[in-house]
Amino acid sequence: MSNEYPPLALDDLVHIMSLSPAPPLATLDDSQLPLRPKTTSPRPQIDNGIREVRMNITEMHDLDGGEKELPDMVVRETGIVNPDPEQVIRQAEIISCLIAQRDMLVRQAEEQRLRWNSEKDGWARMAEALITQQAKHRSSSDKDEVSNFSLLLEMLV
Repeated sequence: MSNEYPPLALDDLVHIMSLSPAPPLATLDDSQLPLRPKTTSPRPQIDNGIREVRMNITEMHDLDGGEKELPDMVVRETGIVNPDPEQVIRQAEIISCLIAQRDMLVRQAEEQRLRWNSEKDGWARMAEALITQQAKHRSSSDKDEVSNFSLLLEMLV
């Protein structure tokens, strides 16, 4: 990493998030969210010195097998791109927003599941009460049918 940028602190990567699933919108008067300029290219710029060395190595033609290995290694090692610190910071912000959204969606899904289970239990109790109420007013042959319905209901629940 270049010495131009200060090392990242935890506050640079972690931000307090709202419970809203939408990412926070930065405004000009919002001091909590500093506006960062976007770079012109998503890839970090290669230093001129490295670029010059790579060009010199690729222009070498009169090398035998053993001598060609070293320039190939240099080209391969200088081809590694170091991440842009601004891009890493933006990605960390996006990741933290996505994690907060995921946690909120998991909580909502759990609440919805609990709500559905309680509704299902309520419908089962209501059906059982209606079956019992009708059983009081029926004949003995109808009571056998009601008991069959009760067994079916218990199997469903």
